[in-house]
Amino acid sequence: MKFSSGSAARVRGTALLEVILALALFVVAAAIVTSGMNASTENLSRQRRHTHAANLAATVLAEIQLGIRRTSEVGEQPFAAPFDQWTSELIVTPTETESGEASGLLRVEVVIRHQDSALVRRLAQIIRVPPASTRAAF
Repeated sequence: MKFSSGSAARVRGTALLEVILALALFVVAAAIVTSGMNASTENLSRQRRHTHAANLAATVLAEIQLGIRRTSEVGEQPFAAPFDQWTSELIVTPTETESGEASGLLRVEVVIRHQDSALVRRLAQIIRVPPASTRAAF
């Protein structure tokens, strides 16, 4: 079967249109997959920072309970390397009994901040701080 020159051009034009359409569909699918992967990576990074902040806050509270860290620290305190992008701040409030007397317990809130992101993690606990004479010297 012989095609005329007009129908041969239409066949070639149709093939070119199919190739362009397939390429466009591939580009759209690749953009969607890349966007999903970027969102997943960002979410993983955010979860990692939140977990790290929670671990740092628990560590600070444990250090206070062990007497390694004092509750009298004022303002934001930077962590040593490799945690130098993180800071901690203590908010200490003495607690009272129902009659208004001092209970000997402290409400200690640890605020952990990351310098490069807007992450702020707070962890509070009521603890009995050992007297200064019984604390271990480190």
